Amino acid sequence: MEKLKKDKYAFFEKNTERTEKWILSEQSKTTDYFKNNSYKKRLFKRLEKIKDIDEKFLPVIRGEMYFFRWRKKGEQVSSLYMQKNAKSKQEKILDCNAMFKKHGLVVTDWTVSKTGKLLSYSVSKSGNDKSSIHVIDIQKRKNLTDFIPEEIYPEFECWMPDESGFYYSRNNPGTSKEDVKMQNKIYFHRIGHGFANDRYFFGRDLSKTDRVQMKISDDGNYFLVTVFDFAHEKENAEIYLGISSNKKIIRILGKENCLRYPVLHRNCVYILSNKDTPHWKIEKASVKNLLEGKKNWRVIIKENKNRVIESFSFIQDKMFLITLENVSSHIGEYTLSGKYKRNIKLPAIGTVSKIYCQKEGNELFFAFSSFVFPKVIYNLSLKNDKLSVFFQRKISNSLENTTVRQHFFKSKDGVKVPMFLIHKKTIKKDGNNPLLCYGYGGFGTSLTPSFDPGIIPFLEDGGIYAEINIRGGGEFGEKWHEAGKLFNKQNSFDDFISGIKYLYKNKYSRPEKTAIFGWSNGGLLVGAVVTQEPEICKVAVIGAPVLDMEKYYLFDGGRYWIHEYGNPKNKRYLENLLSYSPYHNIQKETSYPSMLILSAREDDRVHPMHAYKFVAKMRDIARLKNPLLLRLEEKAGHSGANGMNKSNEQQADILSFIYKELRT
Repeated sequence: MEKLKKDKYAFFEKNTERTEKWILSEQSKTTDYFKNNSYKKRLFKRLEKIKDIDEKFLPVIRGEMYFFRWRKKGEQVSSLYMQKNAKSKQEKILDCNAMFKKHGLVVTDWTVSKTGKLLSYSVSKSGNDKSSIHVIDIQKRKNLTDFIPEEIYPEFECWMPDESGFYYSRNNPGTSKEDVKMQNKIYFHRIGHGFANDRYFFGRDLSKTDRVQMKISDDGNYFLVTVFDFAHEKENAEIYLGISSNKKIIRILGKENCLRYPVLHRNCVYILSNKDTPHWKIEKASVKNLLEGKKNWRVIIKENKNRVIESFSFIQDKMFLITLENVSSHIGEYTLSGKYKRNIKLPAIGTVSKIYCQKEGNELFFAFSSFVFPKVIYNLSLKNDKLSVFFQRKISNSLENTTVRQHFFKSKDGVKVPMFLIHKKTIKKDGNNPLLCYGYGGFGTSLTPSFDPGIIPFLEDGGIYAEINIRGGGEFGEKWHEAGKLFNKQNSFDDFISGIKYLYKNKYSRPEKTAIFGWSNGGLLVGAVVTQEPEICKVAVIGAPVLDMEKYYLFDGGRYWIHEYGNPKNKRYLENLLSYSPYHNIQKETSYPSMLILSAREDDRVHPMHAYKFVAKMRDIARLKNPLLLRLEEKAGHSGANGMNKSNEQQADILSFIYKELRT
């Protein structure tokens, strides 16, 4: 570990002329590299063919209408459509593709009011977290004057059922640059009124790092507000219940070092909770009792150590759960009292991304995919219990001869860790296969088998793709998450390294044929792995990374990650953070793998200074035998390139870098 001293590269934390000059120099190196990369053109064309197809997304039902996003072949982004039923004509109500082509604007979110009369949508100039809110009268096809500016970081919360207005969270006008994502409070916007007249509703006494979320019952009588605290070592969620008519509001659950996600249905509050139950449980209490001060919560679905409850949805007198069992999705149907009824049969081991239904409707939709099973949106009718296909992604690929297998290996401390391997059935275990390993391992986020068209060329060309379910994720509940966070963070890196070595031991590949890849917290993972074991692989792709663990909390959304990494103001946490911080552990005169570091100019979630400082220090003190490139996407946010063309180019750069460096 490097002794803490003055940060030589701190100037990268501000957008100065010196920083810009350095960026231009780095971008020139990167541009020259890809101009001379013979693999890029072919890979770009292959990705275009694979990905440039019709793509629909989960529909939302309002009255008799379906509302959904649809990107047609040849378009850059998806637009918003509506139709009366599965066979009726689709009508475009928001041309997001035109907005993107003309002005580079990205529609990041949308919500339709209860009867389908009004549509709110959020627009970002760069595809980052900074969005403005707009409103359309759907019946008149008319943009209204209602507008919430991006400067206050507004987030839409919920429509009033009578469509008179909506609630949204925001910061205060004039909030300092350092706190633009803080000071979160709820306001009410009345349709037809100016933004300056919006009424404060909730959150005045909250800590500036608290995050609020609001839901309202279908009849509008009651509302819920959840206050999340992510800025301390323990994640917390306290919940408030209110009466709309008189704005009375009471706290029904306080902070108890756990997370809770509440839903209102038929005058009851249901809560998904991990209090004393790392695999999660569902509790229930009546609104009447709660308002009378009787907090007689009862557990209706107990914790099951063989599965993790990920989410739940209601439709009439039925409750549907998405659970994760052995890193694969399942859908179970239950009564409102928690009695198990049945499982919905899925076509393969894979991922159910979300369920959507109206609480008093008669049909639900869910999206399913797996590594070699392109996305399908299913419709389940409660009238006849029939499961039908609403949309199926028809993709051009040659994966018929591809196999998916789950393997378990022992990590450094003996813990069993799973991974999925995807490859052609005909590969030979001779150590000569190109290998691409992906990991994340943070924030309780699970990596599950889902379809990614971006890896198809690599698989078609004989590569092996490994998705490693390291600790820090949520694949096996909160204990799995806790085993890879704070003082246990090193377990995440050890798991990833052990998984790669397992593949070498079993002759799937070897270091000279291996690339590793991670994004965001996964970028931290890859940065830590290459600085701890530089010879583990030949290529490292580090996307939108968190790399300076001493200062991560000072920028953008970093203060919301303290529960995951620890507070650097605390000496013990700082020592732990510096023990693995990739930026602080670059060693002098050490050779590192070929590295492609990706960031985005307008990323307001993970500041690009992490990438800048890492590359600059690596250039100055390491013994660079292999390429080191910074790829900076202009006018883009944390997810990287916007639009189909830019997205394909970004993916082609990643793959062509891997192809060239593994063959060098």
